[in-house]
Amino acid sequence: MHQDPERPPGRHGQPAFARRAVEDHARVVTTNIHAAAFYRQAQQSVDLPYAIRMLRLAVEADPSFELAVADLDALTGAPPRVLIGRQMNWERHHIEVVRTAAAGNLSRAADLLRELIGSVGCDPLAFRIVSQLRRRTGRGDELEDLAAQLPGCHPACPRR
Repeated sequence: MHQDPERPPGRHGQPAFARRAVEDHARVVTTNIHAAAFYRQAQQSVDLPYAIRMLRLAVEADPSFELAVADLDALTGAPPRVLIGRQMNWERHHIEVVRTAAAGNLSRAADLLRELIGSVGCDPLAFRIVSQLRRRTGRGDELEDLAAQLPGCHPACPRR
């Protein structure tokens, strides 16, 4: 079967357009189903450049997808864009984590990340972004205690 390169594949053979707009743990995201499918690909990615590419595609599919916008800005070092839309509570918390890390307040971001993981169980992009930004600044990962608590359901998350 031919796959349209502009449309991400569905999971388990199901077309992407048949699903609700959810991320990889079935949490609803405030976007369209196409942008959500690209976001899921970013969550599942082992390769950081591929994750960034999928986030870009998610933002192209929905420029108001604030979760993907905040992640992309943090990973690329872009100045944070103004976010004015509505978000789910977990999205708002995720955005606060990655924006805090991108602003250089890495200790606070790690604390917020611990709270987020405690409430949602797993957030692979928030963990990856905070870890990546900590490494870039030479502070090391320093999130071993949190990494040990993660379920390991994503390739980019450390396993126990």
